[in-house]
Amino acid sequence: MGQVIKPILIACILIAYPFLSAYLAGLGFASFELMVFAVLTLWRGITATGTVARLGSFILALVLLAGAYFANAYFIWLVPSFAYLWLAVLFGHTLWSPPSFCERLVRLQFPDLVPGIAEYCRELTWVWTLFFAVNIVICALLPAIAGQTVWALYTGVVVYGLMGLLGTGEWFYRHRRFPDLEIPPALETFKCIAMNGHKVFKG
Repeated sequence: MGQVIKPILIACILIAYPFLSAYLAGLGFASFELMVFAVLTLWRGITATGTVARLGSFILALVLLAGAYFANAYFIWLVPSFAYLWLAVLFGHTLWSPPSFCERLVRLQFPDLVPGIAEYCRELTWVWTLFFAVNIVICALLPAIAGQTVWALYTGVVVYGLMGLLGTGEWFYRHRRFPDLEIPPALETFKCIAMNGHKVFKG
């Protein structure tokens, strides 16, 4: 049960973050929020097993602490960009250190893949890597170009809608590309990822 509740709580925090950030920044608490994220990131680095993950967490924690120290509110708007940077590196790393990230997710349900699926998963991992990479730039530029309200709406609503469209479009395309493939219901797949997704990060 705890394995299901934890990802739900994380998802709720991610969705609420843009609006909470705008509210706290308006009250002058941007530095406090950055310090909280710096401590969480530092703890993630301490508990991480991989050298790259640990070093990356330490560097990000230092950047967040620097933003808090100089009381630069713009750093608070960069947190989503840092998150997408982490996702882009995570997905992209598996393209050079296979199996690809999407293949690892698929193998949670189907340990033995039929021919052609591994290659398709690699292509799909490329798509998600590029999606996250583009959002690094968008989320970093929106506060300066369009304002904090537009930034909050994009990072808190629009980007998740785009993820949903991308995931839904892939699901329909998969049926067309592999008409004879056994494809479980989407809800069953989400449940499997929520309960076993942590295994993807091992090794």
